[in-house]
Amino acid sequence: MSWRIFHGIFDRPFPRPIYDRSPQTINQETIFGRGQNWFYSNRMDFQDVQMTSYDGIKLSAYYRAADRATNKKLVVILHGWRDAPSAVAAYAQLYLEKTDCHILMLHLRAHGMSQGDYIGYGLADSQDLIMWITYMNKILKGPLEILIHGWSMGAATAILAAGSKRLPENVVGVVADSSFDTLANQIRYIMRKRYHLAPRFLLKMVDHFVIKKLGYSIFMVSPYAKAKMITVPLLLIHGTEDTFVPPPMGEAIYSRVRAPKRFLLIEGAKHVMSYDTAPSIYSSEVEHFLKVCKFLE
Repeated sequence: MSWRIFHGIFDRPFPRPIYDRSPQTINQETIFGRGQNWFYSNRMDFQDVQMTSYDGIKLSAYYRAADRATNKKLVVILHGWRDAPSAVAAYAQLYLEKTDCHILMLHLRAHGMSQGDYIGYGLADSQDLIMWITYMNKILKGPLEILIHGWSMGAATAILAAGSKRLPENVVGVVADSSFDTLANQIRYIMRKRYHLAPRFLLKMVDHFVIKKLGYSIFMVSPYAKAKMITVPLLLIHGTEDTFVPPPMGEAIYSRVRAPKRFLLIEGAKHVMSYDTAPSIYSSEVEHFLKVCKFLE
């Protein structure tokens, strides 16, 4: 059972594609579906860029240059568990509506065009993120002004990077939408909800496989622990009807943050659906946050 749970949680969602391909049909009933359609309609505006991680994995991302070549503003967007960059393209649209900026949308390890056999849940990914920022500073002849926006696992990745004390100084703010507080708590929650199992013994067995295959313990993946070390402004967002990552997890992270912070709770929103549920509120809050970070004058 624990071996099956490990594979269900940590295996990459599907074999690594040879190249990016638009889905035959895109559901445009949500703002994210329309964002995905926008991305593939404007695919030629995005370059494929690659980088090698600290442990030798080939990582990929989509890069869209700002309209003004001399622009020094960059937004890095991180997707969630078993998602792809196109799933969060609506956020790229959002920022491009607010200001002219460079956009970098990452394929997290073991997702999409990036290599990797196992999903990292933010720990390894946070180091990849820091390397991507260093890479973009070099390519775009920085220093840049950088904002990070992540949802779900991408939000956890952003928080872990921000609290690592290794984040480049030119990162001016982080938006974290629907982050779990700790990976161990998230797995416990899913075990109880989906498998109706007491998680204590199984969690230890799953952790044994994680240590063996990934080289670290699930107990090391803790946005909650890193939150108190964040020094840049942080906007936390959560939906009141999130039954995958419950709102108290976001509240726990918020309670630890010492930097300028705001917790936005969207009434009626399910997991990572806050922007779709209340687009005007979400957009105005992001715009205000950009001004707080002096990313938008």
